[in-house]
Amino acid sequence: MHIQEIFNAIYEKHYYEYIVLDKTLNCIEFSDKVIDYVDIQEASQMYRNIIKLIPELVGLEDELQEIAQGSREGIEIPLVHRKKAFVTISIQAGRKSRYDEIESIIVLFENVSQFVQMQQKSIQDRNDKELLLLELDKKNSSLEKYNKHMMHLVEAEIEKNSRLTNEIIVTQREVIATMGAIGETRSKETGDHVLRVGEYAKTLALMAGLSEQEAEELKMASPMHDIGKVGIEDAILNKPGKLTATEFEVMKEHALLGYEMLSGSKQKLLQTAATIAYEHHEKWDGTGYPRGLKGEDIHIYGRITAIVDVFDALGHDRVYKKAWPLESILDFIKKESGTHFDPSLVKLFLDNIHVFISIQEHYKSDKKYHKV
Repeated sequence: MHIQEIFNAIYEKHYYEYIVLDKTLNCIEFSDKVIDYVDIQEASQMYRNIIKLIPELVGLEDELQEIAQGSREGIEIPLVHRKKAFVTISIQAGRKSRYDEIESIIVLFENVSQFVQMQQKSIQDRNDKELLLLELDKKNSSLEKYNKHMMHLVEAEIEKNSRLTNEIIVTQREVIATMGAIGETRSKETGDHVLRVGEYAKTLALMAGLSEQEAEELKMASPMHDIGKVGIEDAILNKPGKLTATEFEVMKEHALLGYEMLSGSKQKLLQTAATIAYEHHEKWDGTGYPRGLKGEDIHIYGRITAIVDVFDALGHDRVYKKAWPLESILDFIKKESGTHFDPSLVKLFLDNIHVFISIQEHYKSDKKYHKV
């Protein structure tokens, strides 16, 4: 079967650049402009193993073989920077349907630079500020050092691909956690919070019967639960005392802001992150925000994130409060079972609290739980 027939069977709209691989992972065909997205200078260098063309695939050789064998659906790599453009990379088996034999592997590149620019402009329009990264660079001295470090990594990736290391590859895989940490850093909280929330969420998801794939997706997406905070003014976000009723209404907008920032993406992971941002402040009894959802109308990802986010937030100092003792935190979660939190998830969480304390100990920061 001609490779164009396979490609047409997978995607009706041809707005992707692509590489076609044989089952040994060597390039056999490619689109005209795909050279802009791979680690070569001339098209004559294209006919080689895909690992040499896309450094982000280093370490994923086993997963690629699983795709070729039909035991894995695909691989998604979000937000890779290439020559002043942001692209996503999707790798799938080349066949007309799941019942046909796999004849090749398709690597698709989608330019999402416009989406990234739209999100930056949305924040600028809402808050009458400069683009997100420039504004954060001005207003947060702690973030300034971080931005310089990240810019150094990005420049090194673009200009010195030959010096890519495992650390850079891991950083690319953790881009979701990094974006989530930006929201936390704006509110003067440790970026470790989003790492702990991700680990807690995956653990509770597996206890609740979700698959490994679903739990891993939740782990990667949940760090962005408060990304909408980048759209809340500093005077409210970092107020040391209790918010007024008016200020609290403004603060509540971060759930919708986060959803609007993420929901425009076609990527499954960012769609998941959008759902979590939108629903993790909903309550089991319907008194939460922004939509007042109730019970199982709240997505399971939102219900899980609600518990682990509160657990971690109460155990650490915030600008408006001191950390609570562990005993008080557990009493609060138990008390809120059936009102704020899903009671079945609360039981799983409390019955296995030692597991979550172990995770917390692994991600120690300067602001730890008070021991009881």
